Amino acid sequence: MSNVIVHQGQTLFDIAVQESGNVAAVFDWALKNNKSITEELVTGEILENPESIYTEIAVTNYFKTNNSKSATAITKQNHELIVADEGIGAMIIENTFIVG
Repeated sequence: MSNVIVHQGQTLFDIAVQESGNVAAVFDWALKNNKSITEELVTGEILENPESIYTEIAVTNYFKTNNSKSATAITKQNHELIVADEGIGAMIIENTFIVG
């Protein structure tokens, strides 16, 4: 198996699905690359592709055939679009929500 270059906005979960075809392979990717499954990846970083038993050829073929990349990481800018900075859901006790 070949190495994989991380693209902008990709998580280890994205890489696992894209390259192994199964989200369960994320643990193999994490172990092989000495990463946490939730660790932020750096664009351009090179990851070693593990030999995972959780490989789904049909899914990996889809990504290869369509030259697609999975990228689901939420940036700070995207987070602000999704979660408005207003209302009780965005308040922080003793910061923006003062208990008196």
